[in-house]
Amino acid sequence: MGPATSFDAFPRRILVGAEQPVVFEQKPGWYALHGEPLPTAEGLLKFEPEAIAVLPGAPAAPLAAGQSLSPVYAQPGSEALAVPTGQLFIRFRPGESALAHRAALEQAGCRIAAVPDHAPEAAWLGSRRGGLAEALGCVARLRELEGVASVEPQLLMGRVLR
Repeated sequence: MGPATSFDAFPRRILVGAEQPVVFEQKPGWYALHGEPLPTAEGLLKFEPEAIAVLPGAPAAPLAAGQSLSPVYAQPGSEALAVPTGQLFIRFRPGESALAHRAALEQAGCRIAAVPDHAPEAAWLGSRRGGLAEALGCVARLRELEGVASVEPQLLMGRVLR
């Protein structure tokens, strides 16, 4: 995706949670830069281990090799910004193994990135092609799979002081 590209490939809304989902919507006037090098300006929201920076405005500079852009999300009426990482967390019903569903997950467009040792019914997923928009686009398909208890995209948010 080039800097002048819109975020039409990304969902406008993301639902997080199964019982009473929390809605996040694309936040106009903000974007996220994924990948090194991160901008050095002060006051930016940065997630250094993940190499993600949240920036105001519209992307203007060319991207470095390995960088990509994504929209930024927020709950309606909130200024707290959330950035998708491209990873999804899936949990199957108790007693089911996430690894046993590998073929169905791949058919839905995802690959297993990791299975927590303490929770074999769960897994971290990424898109088969590696794209952030593709990963977010898998959520609805994954929720329809047999045995799935929940699917949530990983969203990073800045710390909010109360």
